Amino acid sequence: MGNVICYPKKESDNCDNDHDRFCAAVASSLRLSWLGTDNPQTDMKVFRQAIIPLLLNYAVKYNDTDELKTLLEHGADISVGDWHGRTPLHVAARDGNMAVVKFLLERGADVNKVDAAGQTPLQEAIKSMDIDVVSSLVSKGAYLMMTSEELGAQMCCLASQGLTKEMLVWEAAGVSFKVADDSGRTPLHVAASSNNPEMVGFCLQHGSDPEARDMYNNRPVDDAKRLGYDNIEEILTEKDEQQSQIEESTSMGTIRHL
Repeated sequence: MGNVICYPKKESDNCDNDHDRFCAAVASSLRLSWLGTDNPQTDMKVFRQAIIPLLLNYAVKYNDTDELKTLLEHGADISVGDWHGRTPLHVAARDGNMAVVKFLLERGADVNKVDAAGQTPLQEAIKSMDIDVVSSLVSKGAYLMMTSEELGAQMCCLASQGLTKEMLVWEAAGVSFKVADDSGRTPLHVAASSNNPEMVGFCLQHGSDPEARDMYNNRPVDDAKRLGYDNIEEILTEKDEQQSQIEESTSMGTIRHL
């Protein structure tokens, strides 16, 4: 890879701080003559931009918090992205590495940094299926950069496939079971139309609105009736009756109180 580059100290180099000395030492040990700019300051700038993010993400990938501490103590940016814009928090979240996620959050990592693919650490955590990591990110202000209709489409898709665990992960990320897609259909509409009583019960348990109407003014129970799914209709009708009783009881209690 060529000879080791030794950068002569000059007044104009302004390398008196720990970060510059650290970068110079690592650059020298990595034999960075391949940078080939013939300019020590430019070489160092390229090194900081290209290599430091890789070292950070490598440390995260291998759960090396000691190395992370060393890099951060010498001035590395905790939220810097690599060539793909992926920060240490992206990597830790995707791996479902709660210990490193906590380490990074305690040190102020940007929870809403977007990588080159448009992904945030929260979206990566959802892919990892780790509810604890998702919840930790949300508690620090992470949010999904998606429209309500996009979130509705996602939840409806999961409901159509019976993926309850995935739906719980999205719920932990702040997505309501009442969310609707661009046609006004909720996960409960999809569950009813799919003749899936388990999913219908699951959606109701997690707050889906049985009275929600889509763009055609249909409720989930209307879909069940139209398709001849008597078992689904029975579940939803029973739920509607229970809700009516609760509302009536609440109303009577209010009247007595008055």
